[in-house]
Amino acid sequence: MLYRGCSKSVRQGLCQLLCFVVVFLYSVSRGWCDERGETEALTLETITERIQQTKDQLLRDPRGLSLTYTLGAFANPEFEFGLSGNAMTRTVIKWPELYIDVTGVNVEDGSLFHRTSVYDFLHHRTVALDQQSQKATFYPARFFFSSGHSDYYKYLHMAEGHQFYRDGVPFTHKPTVPECFARGDYQVTGIEEIDGERCVHLQGPDEIWISLEHGYYVHKRVMMSGPGLVHPVETQVLSYQLVDPQTEFWIPKKIRRKDYYGPADDPDKQGLVKLGLEINVTEVSQGGIDEAIFILEIPVGYHVSDLLEEEKYYVKQTAFEKLMDGSHWIISTLIVLALLIVVPLISFLLYSRRQARVE
Repeated sequence: MLYRGCSKSVRQGLCQLLCFVVVFLYSVSRGWCDERGETEALTLETITERIQQTKDQLLRDPRGLSLTYTLGAFANPEFEFGLSGNAMTRTVIKWPELYIDVTGVNVEDGSLFHRTSVYDFLHHRTVALDQQSQKATFYPARFFFSSGHSDYYKYLHMAEGHQFYRDGVPFTHKPTVPECFARGDYQVTGIEEIDGERCVHLQGPDEIWISLEHGYYVHKRVMMSGPGLVHPVETQVLSYQLVDPQTEFWIPKKIRRKDYYGPADDPDKQGLVKLGLEINVTEVSQGGIDEAIFILEIPVGYHVSDLLEEEKYYVKQTAFEKLMDGSHWIISTLIVLALLIVVPLISFLLYSRRQARVE
């Protein structure tokens, strides 16, 4: 009866309001259902597979990938960082080889740090040159996500979790599946936004958010030191860069890591940043890789440590120095040969001259 007594304009307004409410409820319920369906579809198995696909783009691009980035400390740089200001690193990867060139200034004495390395994963070997100390080292290749001089990949490794890697086994298998997901220790809890980045949230021993918009990189990870304790390490991607629009290939452009004071540290500093580090990618390119960059020649005079098969230490020498500094049996052999050839030759010449005089 009340509705019949309303004016036409009021009835139209009520109809419009009712339509708006119905549409709003439908869109909200549909969005909720879609998100719930997407969350249910994102199992640990599918997330692990998509992370693998993302890392294959990063590591195994047949054209090769070149990155230049800076690494600097924004909190307590003298704590465990070791380099003053921004260290500059250039990495060039064309699977299965990775070239790394790092320059920076040592915190302790202000000297220049310059190290160049090449990793060959199929043959499981590394050669590294330290220009300041004039040292060269050959050793079995470590997994470069944990290498001390490939911080970009190392930070992704820390954000992602432990990798499938066994010491002494060449990389003929896929190297980037996170063990923490494969063990099934984590549960998918839903889709959330972290600083504007749409992520799937995983909860387990740590908390992990994986980007759904810029490739399946681990966008943020908070590593806890124990139940109810302050987390000691937090890694987060602050921004991404589009490398290839055709394949929608993104890379993390800025990564930040915070190491907090943990339970074993000063209790008064709980929750404070012990060491804060940030990586900023300044240049990135695909293709055009000169493969000669993966061949490192050891300069003469460098002290060499060869740890591939057994520990061998020597100084790189010229060919003449090697000959002069050869083993004793070589020198002895040369002396004997000289005596056997030169002495009879001299004797023969002297005898020939005597014979000529007599005649």
